[in-house]
Amino acid sequence: MPESKKRVPFAVNRNDGRKLVVQVADGLRRAVVSGYYKPGETLPTSRDLAPALGVSRIVTTAALRLLSDEGWIDARPRIGSVVRERSAKRWRGHVVFAFPDGYDNYFQMVLACELRDSLREDGYIFTEAGVRLGADGHYDFSGLEAALSQSVDLIVSMYARKEILRYLAKRGIPYVVCGEVSGFPTRAVGVTRIGYNFAVPDFAKACRIAGVRRVVEVSWYPGMCDVAGALKSVGIDMRKVRIDVDTSKGRFFAVRRAGMETFAKLIGKGRISNNDLYFFSDDYLAEGALMALSYAGLRAPEDVCIATWANAGLGPVYPRELSRMEFDPVGAAKTVSHAVVEYLKTGKYPSSVVGAKWFAGETMVSLRKGEL
Repeated sequence: MPESKKRVPFAVNRNDGRKLVVQVADGLRRAVVSGYYKPGETLPTSRDLAPALGVSRIVTTAALRLLSDEGWIDARPRIGSVVRERSAKRWRGHVVFAFPDGYDNYFQMVLACELRDSLREDGYIFTEAGVRLGADGHYDFSGLEAALSQSVDLIVSMYARKEILRYLAKRGIPYVVCGEVSGFPTRAVGVTRIGYNFAVPDFAKACRIAGVRRVVEVSWYPGMCDVAGALKSVGIDMRKVRIDVDTSKGRFFAVRRAGMETFAKLIGKGRISNNDLYFFSDDYLAEGALMALSYAGLRAPEDVCIATWANAGLGPVYPRELSRMEFDPVGAAKTVSHAVVEYLKTGKYPSSVVGAKWFAGETMVSLRKGEL
């Protein structure tokens, strides 16, 4: 396995926005994939690569280490970096999943798992990188920087945070956005739009048909869907109930408990009206409220009319089918995953839209004669 004496088949571009280590690793990887460096052949050493490319040995050493970590080469003592046989396990590339740290939700977790499984099966390394909002109100990109210090083929950015998108546009690495996006972000190669409001018109129509005069929206943060405008357009009043939630000891438990305690108090004070429709903009909040209603012996729709936001496969769970705006995280995750794999294979990202659907259910019956 003599060391390759071939000319290094690429050059470093100082005007390229990518780091030198990334450029060198990408160039070597392409040379291996194309067959320029064949299985069993030993790559030039970091000492020889450095002057050939006009970079430091620190850069070439890091690039060879990256290819070794990805499975393209075997680093053998006293021999060098040997290109692995094609039948050996190797990584085809690297995808980074960037998300606002601390803003975890069920869809985000499902999407990350779906991407990880699909990409690893297809031979890609998958890295999650949270971007935390600092005390100064700006995002700290140090964690994402660490992930991007390696060679990256694509970044999947969760949600459409303007500061994060500006950062990604400046980095020059191909990225796609999964979130509520109206336009097309600068330098993005694709978008999967999330339509949290898709089911709102059908919900408003169902309220009108059911004879609902007022909707009480119960939330603990600015809701994912905006029902006010649609309800107003069909002549239905709306009142908002905002619940304060201390999430310092765990978000999901805290939201459920806040929903339960709030509705227990409202029930105790006789402030639950069977003339209103209660809409929960959060599924965990709905779970807590339903616990309080059941404990008090109140049933939907006989004693109180209820509609809620829900995630398919997660709930909330109730003896009767809930009237709900339902989002399918698993289906949406598969859509994004397929689009990402398509981009990695063809260089084209099939943009799409995923959104919630309205299900009439059984907990929102007509307040006039008959049922919905």
